Amino acid sequence: MTDNRNRAAVFVLLGQSNAVGHGILMEEKDKITVPMKNVFGLSRELNQSYDNKKLNWSGYLSAGMNLAEQQDDTYSVANCLAQLWQDEIDAGNPRNLPDLYIIQIAIGAQGVTEKYMWYPDREKKLVPGKLGTVDISLAPLTCHIFSLIKESFEELGKKPSFIGVHWIGGGEDTTVCVEELQPKLKGIYERLFEGFYDSLGEKIPIVLHYRVCKERAIECDPTGEYLRSFYFINEVFTKLAEENENISLFDISRSPFYEPDTRQHGLFIEDVVHHTPKTNRWIAAQIIDGYVN
Repeated sequence: MTDNRNRAAVFVLLGQSNAVGHGILMEEKDKITVPMKNVFGLSRELNQSYDNKKLNWSGYLSAGMNLAEQQDDTYSVANCLAQLWQDEIDAGNPRNLPDLYIIQIAIGAQGVTEKYMWYPDREKKLVPGKLGTVDISLAPLTCHIFSLIKESFEELGKKPSFIGVHWIGGGEDTTVCVEELQPKLKGIYERLFEGFYDSLGEKIPIVLHYRVCKERAIECDPTGEYLRSFYFINEVFTKLAEENENISLFDISRSPFYEPDTRQHGLFIEDVVHHTPKTNRWIAAQIIDGYVN
């Protein structure tokens, strides 16, 4: 069995509301209020800055670990993954998981095109707060955090292995008209990801989560404008994966509880936009399975 003392798995969750876990607040029994022993995160209090010179890791909690929007104690993929990972170690660690380090940076309703906070060329802003008041230039903040990772793990005496950057976003860009979106979206993502690579000093795996919400697209826009934009985003994700060996796709419609002929598809809460806790737990379980296999 591999010695885990010098190993660290690193998971990065980026995007918009489904990366926040919007609308799915945890029950009291599921909140992580005692710092975990084998899962670590970056608290907003100590790490939400363009000026910090080092990363300050602490035992993972379900509140205060998203470096962007202040919406805590949700059944986000980050919180679900943390709990499943720690549970497996506590149960005897049959798959020999190392310590896990989580970075979460997400704000609801933010795409990558010019008017949104993920636009890679946006000037630096950092106004903390909840959705509606928060205003953070997410690309430069992410790049700053990434630039500190290598030295951080050297100080910890651990060798990081990246589970990957999971991108759960893209939905807000469906509001941009197709004629404007089509010629530029792929290039914007390429600039965004190149910034990540340059900051890290390596091309780590990036996992793009497919958009699945056909029923809402038809319901909200019978003319088809939203629908065409929606599927164009998936097309861009597919092309990025085909052209880059480090980029792959994750499709939640592969889940065993996907119901294509129902309004919520077995995946979404009543608003038909945001994942259910069950969906995010399933995503987290798939991430662990992919890491160990």
